[in-house]
Amino acid sequence: MTAPRDIHATVHPLYATPMLQSQLPDAAEINRQLTLLFLSLESEGKRHRDIIERDTQYGIFESNFYLHKRKEPPVRMLFDFIDNALLAFIQGISAYSDEQMSNIEFEMHSWFHVTRQGGFQSAHNHPNASWSAIYCVDSGDSSAAHSGAVRFHDPRTGSDMYRDPANENLQIPYRLGSWQLNHKPGQLLAFPSYLLHEVFPYIGERPRIVVALNAWCRWKNPPL
Repeated sequence: MTAPRDIHATVHPLYATPMLQSQLPDAAEINRQLTLLFLSLESEGKRHRDIIERDTQYGIFESNFYLHKRKEPPVRMLFDFIDNALLAFIQGISAYSDEQMSNIEFEMHSWFHVTRQGGFQSAHNHPNASWSAIYCVDSGDSSAAHSGAVRFHDPRTGSDMYRDPANENLQIPYRLGSWQLNHKPGQLLAFPSYLLHEVFPYIGERPRIVVALNAWCRWKNPPL
C-alpha cells in the first residue's frame, strides 16, 4: 500500500512539551569555582543542608533552597546566565512583548546537589512552580553509559498503551515515551515543573555536582 499523494491537511503539534537546552559560555572556570564552593559548604555538614529528608533520594547532599541569594562571584555569574536564559525562553514561547516581560516578577527556589557513589533520585516532579531547571557543574568521572543519567517521562498518560509501526517512529514533537541524557558541564536544561524525571544511580569516584531550581512568576501589576 502506498501513501496517498493528493491529500492536503494541517498537522497541529498539540500537547508538545517545551524544553530548553543551553550552554554557559566559558563555563570551565566558573564550574571550577562552584565545585570548590559547594564541596566546602557540604563539608560543614547540616549547616547548609536542606532540613527535609526526601525518600526519593539516596547518596545525595541537597543544600538549602536559597542558593540564588548567595553573593559569591561564581554564583552570581551562574544565576545571571540562568535568569537571562529562562526569561528569554518564557518570552519566546509565550509571545510576550518586552513591556509585558518588564511587568513580570520572577521568583525561585534553588539548591545544589553533590551526588557520590551509588547516589540516585527516583521519579518526581516539582509542584507549586511553573518551570524547573538543572545546570551541570561537574558530570563526574563515570564511564558507564547510564551512570547519573537523567530520564524525563512522557507526561501523556496512556500515550504508549499501543505501539505499532504507525506510531513507534514518531519524531519530535510527536515522539512517544521517555527521553534521557547524560549531563555535560556547563549545560542548562529547563522544563515544565509537572514533568516527571529521575536520575539513575551514579557510579564514579569524583562527585557529580548539579544546580537545580524551581521558578514561578506573577504580574507586578495584573493586566486589566
